[in-house]
Amino acid sequence: MTSSQHDRLRNLLLALSDAALDLANDGVALAHPREGAALGLVIAPSLQGKAAHVEALACAVLRHAGVSWDVMAGRYDVTRQSLHRRLSAAADQVAENAQKFTPGHELSVHQELGLLAGACERLQQNFTPELEAAPEVWEARRKTPGWWWPKGP
Repeated sequence: MTSSQHDRLRNLLLALSDAALDLANDGVALAHPREGAALGLVIAPSLQGKAAHVEALACAVLRHAGVSWDVMAGRYDVTRQSLHRRLSAAADQVAENAQKFTPGHELSVHQELGLLAGACERLQQNFTPELEAAPEVWEARRKTPGWWWPKGP
């Protein structure tokens, strides 16, 4: 592997880590017993896009590591042609973007790791009491019409 191939693969792995940590942070937010469901409709629409981005990055990493479309298609139990049609353009695009935005990915990975560690620690420390209190909180919300909509001007 040449130095430039090494750097290209490193940058792809960094971008994949960044995207996966972003997705993980959203998942931890949804796991909160009292607030997770309230955030669900806000966060959920972006989860599919983030998961697709992670998938494209994983595909790009595998392609750069020499994994064929046939092997990847076998993992998905689809044809090579259908997988290539679905992921090829996205994998090429994220591979190029990973090379352009490396400093941003490096900064973001460290920020996402800090956020994830803090969120997991808070969730772990407070999960049981939050879960015990959550039904009453949700019952009170149920009895408050319009609680879910922000107040307009």
